[in-house]
Amino acid sequence: MEKETSSMTKSDPIIIEQAGMRMTVAHRQGLGGSDEGLTFDITTAGAEDEGKRILRFDCFYKNPHYHVGASGGEQAAHKMKDEGVEDPVRWTLEQLKTRFPAMVKQAGYEEIAERIDQQAITDQLTRLEQEIIAKYQSASGCNRESAVIRQGEAGPVGPRSV
Repeated sequence: MEKETSSMTKSDPIIIEQAGMRMTVAHRQGLGGSDEGLTFDITTAGAEDEGKRILRFDCFYKNPHYHVGASGGEQAAHKMKDEGVEDPVRWTLEQLKTRFPAMVKQAGYEEIAERIDQQAITDQLTRLEQEIIAKYQSASGCNRESAVIRQGEAGPVGPRSV
């Protein structure tokens, strides 16, 4: 099992890997630096397809939005406020905990979608939910422990039976 235990700040990522994809949850600034917040960046992970965008949820403070697939810039982003989303982080967590394979398929990654263990993703995000929300709400650099979880490996609490 791979895990890090050094001093962490709000910018240190939480990483979940499974089924040829990597979900990285980290605080980041948007293009131009005028907005910032927590980003859930889901990319391909593997020797041949490393780092191709599947989904990205930018839970920014001013303009929260999300991208499906390798969408082209700000114009192609789905604006959460326009869709009635009041709490971008909780909404994103709910989408990922209940609809993740369908969203990956919608982004054009059917093979990865078929291999995703939705229950494992739900369990991992539920276990990390308070840390994720704290990262979003934190305005100062609190020390946090980064969590790296791979399917089938024990995380901070250990795997749950499905």
